[in-house]
Amino acid sequence: MSWRKRIGLALGLLSVLVLAAGLTMVVNYNSGKVESKSASLAASDYPVGTDYSGTITAQYVKVGDQVQAGQPLFEVESANLQRDLAQGLVNKDNLTHEVKDDKTLVITATNAGQVDEINYAQGAFVPANSTIATVQEAGTMYVEADFLLSAKDFTRIPSGASVDVVLPNNQQVSATVQQLQVRTDDGQARTTIRAYSDELANGTGLFTVGTPVQATLHLTNDGVVTDVTNTVTGWFGQNT
Repeated sequence: MSWRKRIGLALGLLSVLVLAAGLTMVVNYNSGKVESKSASLAASDYPVGTDYSGTITAQYVKVGDQVQAGQPLFEVESANLQRDLAQGLVNKDNLTHEVKDDKTLVITATNAGQVDEINYAQGAFVPANSTIATVQEAGTMYVEADFLLSAKDFTRIPSGASVDVVLPNNQQVSATVQQLQVRTDDGQARTTIRAYSDELANGTGLFTVGTPVQATLHLTNDGVVTDVTNTVTGWFGQNT
Protein backbone atom coordinates (compact mmCIF):
# COMPACT_ATOMS: atom_id res chain seq x y z
CA MET A 1 0.00 0.00 0.00
CA SER A 2 1.40 3.37 -1.01
CA TRP A 3 1.99 6.15 1.50
CA ARG A 4 -0.74 8.22 -0.18
CA LYS A 5 -3.30 5.45 0.41
CA ARG A 6 -2.09 4.96 3.97
CA ILE A 7 -2.46 8.66 4.71
CA GLY A 8 -5.90 8.68 3.08
CA LEU A 9 -6.97 5.67 5.16
CA ALA A 10 -5.64 7.28 8.35
CA LEU A 11 -7.48 10.52 7.60
CA GLY A 12 -10.65 8.56 6.91
CA LEU A 13 -10.39 6.67 10.21
CA LEU A 14 -9.65 9.93 12.05
CA SER A 15 -12.73 11.54 10.49
CA VAL A 16 -14.91 8.65 11.60
CA LEU A 17 -13.51 8.84 15.15
CA VAL A 18 -14.04 12.60 15.32
CA LEU A 19 -17.60 12.25 14.04
CA ALA A 20 -18.37 9.43 16.50
CA ALA A 21 -16.89 11.43 19.38
CA GLY A 22 -18.87 14.48 18.35
CA LEU A 23 -22.14 12.55 18.18
CA THR A 24 -21.40 10.93 21.55
CA MET A 25 -20.85 14.35 23.13
CA VAL A 26 -24.05 15.69 21.59
CA VAL A 27 -26.08 12.74 22.90
CA ASN A 28 -24.46 13.08 26.32
CA TYR A 29 -25.13 16.83 26.39
CA ASN A 30 -28.77 16.37 25.46
CA SER A 31 -29.23 13.69 28.12
CA GLY A 32 -28.44 16.35 30.72
CA LYS A 33 -31.41 18.50 29.73
CA VAL A 34 -35.17 18.00 29.79
CA GLU A 35 -37.86 20.21 28.27
CA SER A 36 -40.93 21.19 30.28
CA LYS A 37 -44.39 19.90 29.40
CA SER A 38 -45.75 23.32 30.32
CA ALA A 39 -44.36 26.48 31.88
CA SER A 40 -45.60 29.98 32.64
CA LEU A 41 -44.81 33.11 34.62
CA ALA A 42 -46.26 33.33 38.12
CA ALA A 43 -45.92 35.60 41.14
CA SER A 44 -46.77 35.79 44.83
CA ASP A 45 -49.84 37.79 45.79
CA TYR A 46 -51.64 38.89 48.92
CA PRO A 47 -55.28 39.56 49.77
CA VAL A 48 -56.65 42.97 50.65
CA GLY A 49 -59.68 42.70 52.92
CA THR A 50 -61.64 43.89 55.91
CA ASP A 51 -62.54 42.43 59.30
CA TYR A 52 -65.80 44.39 59.32
CA SER A 53 -68.76 44.17 57.01
CA GLY A 54 -69.82 47.36 55.31
CA THR A 55 -70.30 49.28 52.08
CA ILE A 56 -67.42 50.33 49.82
CA THR A 57 -67.82 54.09 49.64
CA ALA A 58 -64.60 54.83 47.77
CA GLN A 59 -62.45 52.89 45.28
CA TYR A 60 -59.08 54.35 44.32
CA VAL A 61 -57.69 51.60 42.08
CA LYS A 62 -58.63 49.31 39.21
CA VAL A 63 -57.19 46.03 37.94
CA GLY A 64 -53.71 46.55 36.54
CA ASP A 65 -52.84 49.60 38.63
CA GLN A 66 -49.45 49.78 40.32
CA VAL A 67 -49.61 50.49 44.05
CA GLN A 68 -47.15 51.34 46.79
CA ALA A 69 -47.08 50.10 50.38
CA GLY A 70 -49.52 52.11 52.48
CA GLN A 71 -51.41 53.49 49.48
CA PRO A 72 -55.20 53.79 50.05
CA LEU A 73 -57.14 51.32 47.88
CA PHE A 74 -60.71 51.35 49.26
CA GLU A 75 -62.85 52.89 51.98
CA VAL A 76 -65.44 50.75 53.75
CA GLU A 77 -68.17 52.37 55.84
CA SER A 78 -69.28 49.98 58.58
CA ALA A 79 -72.14 50.38 61.08
CA ASN A 80 -70.66 47.50 63.10
CA LEU A 81 -67.34 49.31 63.37
CA GLN A 82 -69.10 52.49 64.48
CA ARG A 83 -70.99 50.54 67.16
CA ASP A 84 -67.90 48.74 68.47
CA LEU A 85 -65.95 51.98 68.71
CA ALA A 86 -68.83 53.73 70.50
CA GLN A 87 -69.12 50.91 73.01
CA GLY A 88 -65.37 50.75 73.56
CA LEU A 89 -65.15 47.18 72.30
CA VAL A 90 -62.27 48.07 70.00
CA ASN A 91 -59.62 50.76 69.87
CA LYS A 92 -58.59 52.60 66.70
CA ASP A 93 -54.93 52.04 67.50
CA ASN A 94 -55.39 48.27 67.61
CA LEU A 95 -57.18 47.94 64.28
CA THR A 96 -55.39 46.76 61.15
CA HIS A 97 -56.55 49.74 59.07
CA GLU A 98 -56.89 53.45 59.64
CA VAL A 99 -60.34 54.61 60.79
CA LYS A 100 -61.90 57.78 59.41
CA ASP A 101 -64.92 59.55 60.94
CA ASP A 102 -65.29 56.75 63.53
CA LYS A 103 -67.10 54.55 61.01
CA THR A 104 -64.99 54.18 57.87
CA LEU A 105 -62.03 51.84 57.34
CA VAL A 106 -59.33 53.01 54.93
CA ILE A 107 -58.02 49.85 53.26
CA THR A 108 -54.39 50.22 52.16
CA ALA A 109 -51.81 48.14 50.28
CA THR A 110 -49.56 46.03 52.50
CA ASN A 111 -46.70 45.94 49.98
CA ALA A 112 -45.90 47.42 46.60
CA GLY A 113 -47.33 45.57 43.61
CA GLN A 114 -50.01 45.46 40.97
CA VAL A 115 -53.75 45.06 41.49
CA ASP A 116 -54.52 41.63 40.09
CA GLU A 117 -58.19 41.15 40.95
CA ILE A 118 -61.06 43.13 42.46
CA ASN A 119 -63.91 41.15 44.02
CA TYR A 120 -65.99 44.06 45.31
CA ALA A 121 -66.29 47.45 43.58
CA GLN A 122 -67.47 50.80 44.89
CA GLY A 123 -71.07 50.64 46.09
CA ALA A 124 -70.94 46.94 46.93
CA PHE A 125 -71.65 45.49 50.37
CA VAL A 126 -68.70 43.51 51.74
CA PRO A 127 -69.24 40.73 54.31
CA ALA A 128 -66.89 40.59 57.29
CA ASN A 129 -63.53 38.85 56.74
CA SER A 130 -63.86 39.11 52.96
CA THR A 131 -61.14 39.65 50.37
CA ILE A 132 -61.90 42.85 48.50
CA ALA A 133 -58.98 42.61 46.09
CA THR A 134 -55.78 40.70 45.37
CA VAL A 135 -52.43 42.40 44.76
CA GLN A 136 -49.54 40.78 42.90
CA GLU A 137 -46.55 41.58 45.06
CA ALA A 138 -43.69 43.41 43.36
CA GLY A 139 -40.39 41.60 43.02
CA THR A 140 -41.84 38.09 43.27
CA MET A 141 -42.26 36.93 39.66
CA TYR A 142 -40.96 33.43 38.96
CA VAL A 143 -41.36 30.53 36.53
CA GLU A 144 -43.55 27.55 37.33
CA ALA A 145 -42.95 24.54 35.10
CA ASP A 146 -44.04 20.90 34.87
CA PHE A 147 -41.67 18.11 33.83
CA LEU A 148 -42.30 14.40 33.28
CA LEU A 149 -39.18 12.51 34.39
CA SER A 150 -38.16 8.91 34.79
CA ALA A 151 -37.28 7.80 38.33
CA LYS A 152 -33.60 7.81 37.34
CA ASP A 153 -33.72 11.32 35.88
CA PHE A 154 -35.55 12.62 38.94
CA THR A 155 -32.58 11.59 41.11
CA ARG A 156 -30.35 13.64 38.78
CA ILE A 157 -31.97 16.95 39.73
CA PRO A 158 -29.23 18.76 41.67
CA SER A 159 -29.81 21.14 44.56
CA GLY A 160 -30.30 24.61 43.07
CA ALA A 161 -30.73 23.22 39.56
CA SER A 162 -30.54 25.74 36.74
CA VAL A 163 -33.39 26.35 34.30
CA ASP A 164 -33.12 28.05 30.93
CA VAL A 165 -36.22 30.17 30.28
CA VAL A 166 -37.18 31.50 26.87
CA LEU A 167 -39.79 34.27 26.85
CA PRO A 168 -42.23 34.77 23.94
CA ASN A 169 -39.95 37.48 22.46
CA ASN A 170 -37.07 34.92 22.45
CA GLN A 171 -35.33 36.65 25.36
CA GLN A 172 -33.41 34.04 27.35
CA VAL A 173 -33.24 34.13 31.14
CA SER A 174 -31.38 31.83 33.53
CA ALA A 175 -33.28 30.85 36.70
CA THR A 176 -32.58 28.67 39.74
CA VAL A 177 -34.91 26.04 41.19
CA GLN A 178 -35.91 26.90 44.77
CA GLN A 179 -39.07 24.82 45.22
CA LEU A 180 -39.95 21.36 43.91
CA GLN A 181 -42.99 19.11 44.17
CA VAL A 182 -43.36 15.61 42.74
CA ARG A 183 -46.06 12.98 42.35
CA THR A 184 -46.01 9.59 40.66
CA ASP A 185 -47.85 9.33 37.35
CA ASP A 186 -47.79 5.91 35.59
CA GLY A 187 -44.39 5.11 37.04
CA GLN A 188 -42.91 8.49 36.16
CA ALA A 189 -42.17 11.50 38.33
CA ARG A 190 -44.42 14.41 37.38
CA THR A 191 -42.36 17.24 38.79
CA THR A 192 -43.44 20.83 39.31
CA ILE A 193 -40.70 23.36 39.96
CA ARG A 194 -40.56 27.02 40.85
CA ALA A 195 -37.48 28.76 39.49
CA TYR A 196 -36.47 32.28 40.46
CA SER A 197 -34.30 34.86 38.72
CA ASP A 198 -33.38 38.47 39.45
CA GLU A 199 -34.14 39.23 35.80
CA LEU A 200 -37.72 38.04 36.27
CA ALA A 201 -38.36 39.12 39.85
CA ASN A 202 -39.52 42.65 39.07
CA GLY A 203 -41.38 41.69 35.91
CA THR A 204 -40.29 41.52 32.30
CA GLY A 205 -41.87 44.80 31.27
CA LEU A 206 -43.71 42.99 28.48
CA PHE A 207 -45.20 39.84 29.96
CA THR A 208 -47.46 39.30 32.94
CA VAL A 209 -48.49 36.42 35.18
CA GLY A 210 -49.85 33.52 33.16
CA THR A 211 -47.67 34.17 30.11
CA PRO A 212 -46.51 30.81 28.71
CA VAL A 213 -42.75 30.33 28.36
CA GLN A 214 -40.31 27.58 27.42
CA ALA A 215 -38.28 26.03 30.24
CA THR A 216 -35.34 23.62 30.08
CA LEU A 217 -34.16 21.92 33.28
CA HIS A 218 -30.48 20.96 33.62
CA LEU A 219 -29.79 17.60 35.25
CA THR A 220 -26.59 16.28 36.81
CA ASN A 221 -24.57 14.65 34.05
CA ASP A 222 -21.36 13.20 35.50
CA GLY A 223 -18.89 10.92 33.79
CA VAL A 224 -15.84 10.80 31.52
CA VAL A 225 -17.81 11.86 28.45
CA THR A 226 -19.15 14.89 30.31
CA ASP A 227 -15.63 15.85 31.46
CA VAL A 228 -14.32 15.62 27.91
CA THR A 229 -17.32 17.54 26.58
CA ASN A 230 -16.79 20.31 29.13
CA THR A 231 -13.13 20.53 28.16
CA VAL A 232 -13.91 20.76 24.46
CA THR A 233 -16.76 23.25 24.85
CA GLY A 234 -14.58 25.23 27.26
CA TRP A 235 -12.16 25.85 24.38
CA PHE A 236 -14.98 27.71 22.66
CA GLY A 237 -16.08 29.59 25.79
CA GLN A 238 -19.14 27.39 26.46
CA ASN A 239 -20.12 24.98 29.20
CA THR A 240 -22.64 22.14 29.34
